Amino acid sequence: MTAPSEPRWFVLAMASRWPAAIVLAAWAVAVAAIQILKQPLPVALPQQKPFPVRLVGGVTVEKINLPVVQVSASEPLPVSGEVSVEKTVGVEVNSFKQPIDVGSFEQAVPVTQNEPFEVTGAVTVKQIQGKLDVKVNPLPGGLPIP
Repeated sequence: MTAPSEPRWFVLAMASRWPAAIVLAAWAVAVAAIQILKQPLPVALPQQKPFPVRLVGGVTVEKINLPVVQVSASEPLPVSGEVSVEKTVGVEVNSFKQPIDVGSFEQAVPVTQNEPFEVTGAVTVKQIQGKLDVKVNPLPGGLPIP
């Protein structure tokens, strides 16, 4: 048997260089993947149109912190609890299905309607613009004489 010309450690190092390179590359890719996946992935959504969402089942919304929220539905959405709007909003109401209890208004509220609507409780009017037609239901026994 003849002695090899290179030392044994050199032959061993040359034989294991490709497996060592593969292990080292896999380790580098794993470290890079861990660093990238530690942070949330940025997703670019178009800002010009609302993101389409279809709600299935009941949804509870505690608070909305967006400057603009656009809601469109084919049917009326049921709302329970308190709803507050910080800015002035124009609302057109066609009809009420049940009586509404309004505590008080801090600012003037214009009321215009062609048909009469029933008001129960105390009403204070400071200024009237236009014609006012009021029908008062008399008390039983007549009105008191001062």
